[in-house]
Amino acid sequence: LWHFDAAGGEQKLQSVLHEHIQFGAMGGGTTATSIVLGPGEGYAAIVDKGEQLCKAEKIQIFMLSVYAGGYIGFGALLSLTISGNIDGTVMIHGNGVSGYIYAVLFPVNLLFILLSGCILYTGATFTTPAAWIEGRANIVDVASVIIIAWIGNIVGSVIFALLTEACGLNEGGVARLAVSVLQSKTSKGFGEILLRGIGCNWLVCMAVYLCSMAQDMTGKYVGIVFPISTFVACGFEHYPANAYALPLGYIASLKDDYKVEGSAGIGEAFGLNLIPCSIGNLIAGVFIMACGFSYFFGSLRDGVLVHFKKRQQPQTQEEKEYPSLTAVENFRTQGEALPPVAEQAPQDGGTTAEPPTEMRRQVSPGPIADRPNWVQAIAHNDHGFARTVSC
Repeated sequence: LWHFDAAGGEQKLQSVLHEHIQFGAMGGGTTATSIVLGPGEGYAAIVDKGEQLCKAEKIQIFMLSVYAGGYIGFGALLSLTISGNIDGTVMIHGNGVSGYIYAVLFPVNLLFILLSGCILYTGATFTTPAAWIEGRANIVDVASVIIIAWIGNIVGSVIFALLTEACGLNEGGVARLAVSVLQSKTSKGFGEILLRGIGCNWLVCMAVYLCSMAQDMTGKYVGIVFPISTFVACGFEHYPANAYALPLGYIASLKDDYKVEGSAGIGEAFGLNLIPCSIGNLIAGVFIMACGFSYFFGSLRDGVLVHFKKRQQPQTQEEKEYPSLTAVENFRTQGEALPPVAEQAPQDGGTTAEPPTEMRRQVSPGPIADRPNWVQAIAHNDHGFARTVSC
């Protein structure tokens, strides 16, 4: 909420978001608010997301995964369309231009997915195992979410590939580049693709993590674009993206104009790419990201999983709703230690002016009782993060 001094001297920004940061400003002190969570709180948000995914209905998980596959197709098609039709530029400046453009354009799909609550297999391998490690989910639900997301992503991606073909967009430069991608991604060994899958999902999960830490649209996109562009430009292997690009390339290779001798089929696409890529993505999400960040900020700092510790009955209703997590407990302690923000008295006996209409905080219509719990978490600064299900 913006409050302006009537004399126009100082201004104060009081947000519902997180910790207060004091700093000096020209012409007087200013109280601002951080809109980025710290790393420990970011991990707590990841755990919370994984918990909510494991509690969601399986048909909901499947449909969100199908939609995510479609959104992956949008970003990949955008990259193929631009990169596949710049032959003149490539001849002058080399193939690096095409790869750079592909990498810069591709992250748009992750923005669609992460901010709409859709589910990628790659992100689910990070969020749901993290929830299990911290004792917030059971292993059956974790496995179910990951498997359903894998299936849903390929269903959505294949449907979008068929839609691309039906629209007549899989022609010309798009078709040629798609066939080239198919050939390139099925010409490497199983182990090489697996290792590239590890590198890819390390970066993709970092995008999920950074997106969770940022609390505004711009910050979330900045957190997404750099890790995703990096994995694309470096040539790492992303299962959901390949689940769209390889079927599209296979469809194009069936046409006489784009047919290539010895072109890979469906079996080669799965055996030489999608399967090893999926395994590599899983290893990165579970071991590098979930286990690694639990060791940094969660229960693995104690050297043992919470599942093997002596269980204690929760003493309060709050403990039942929010099981103990080191990062969350630390964040609560820090928040309680912060001094309250005092209202500044008007200078010279003046009155506080109303902020301009366009700068007032917009509040969703409808009674408070009708709003979901995670909306209340945002509105009341409920331990610093909202209970969402996007990954």
